[in-house]
Amino acid sequence: MSTFEGFHKDGVGFFHALKMQQSREWFAEHKEDFERLWNAPMKVFLDEMKPQLQKVYKRKLGDVKVFRIYRDVRFSKDKSPFKTWMAGLIPFAGYGKMEGPAALYLHLGLENFIAFGFYQLEPAQLKRYRAGLLDEKKGSALQKLVDAAGKVGMQADALETLKRPPPGVSPDHPRVELLKQKALGLSTSKIPDSVRYKKTFAKWVLGQAKVAAPILEWGFKNL
Repeated sequence: MSTFEGFHKDGVGFFHALKMQQSREWFAEHKEDFERLWNAPMKVFLDEMKPQLQKVYKRKLGDVKVFRIYRDVRFSKDKSPFKTWMAGLIPFAGYGKMEGPAALYLHLGLENFIAFGFYQLEPAQLKRYRAGLLDEKKGSALQKLVDAAGKVGMQADALETLKRPPPGVSPDHPRVELLKQKALGLSTSKIPDSVRYKKTFAKWVLGQAKVAAPILEWGFKNL
């Protein structure tokens, strides 16, 4: 059985070439490179990360998902058939086909993005999220955790962020930036060069998850 040894340095070059070509014929000719450089390592990486993350979060995780390289162009003006990154997800269990919180989401390639948390909230959840932030004890606790995450290069993140504070919230509120966000996630696009192409990448990601875990637990308890 394969073990994760890191993503290969040639992988970024593969995506540079794919970006230039955006051709199904070219991709078919280089599909073995895609499998060797990205698809197979991503599957191994996520499979190895799942039991380790389960220990960190102390919650049951769902099935590992490796996303297709093909873009959904049905509603896009850009008809390029291929993504220029490789993406994978480890969700929390119990959400069925619904978009639940992510124990880990990442995509690597010409763009790097690693994320944890609740990226979409239902209206009732969003209401509870804001109520928690407005509560001095709960809100201050979350802000401290987010500030600590910032010290290791992660930032609070959401799919949608308001330009102005929600109705009734002062622009001077100490947690106004979190209140503007319509979800509770953490992300980083900065991967240290020291781990980028090594097996220690997995250890680094696990370290990021350990920082994110208390924030996600706040979400599980309050959303």
